[in-house]
Amino acid sequence: MKSEAVSLPVIAGVPLDCSFWLEDDGWSGVCERLSVIVRGGSFEDAKKNMEAALQDHIERVLREHLGRSSQRIA
Repeated sequence: MKSEAVSLPVIAGVPLDCSFWLEDDGWSGVCERLSVIVRGGSFEDAKKNMEAALQDHIERVLREHLGRSSQRIA
């Protein structure tokens, strides 16, 4: 019996240290290592916004890197 490969996206969580602080009009957060800054009306909003911003940032970096790698191969 021949086995078949299954291809699917896998989301890998990457722990990063971020700082959050309360300001007059809501919460702010920063991930200094990747230069990502977010805001939110509550701490939970700011944390959720940071997770989304980090996901977007990492996906963009990977797309750019993979695009350059394939151009060198071609």
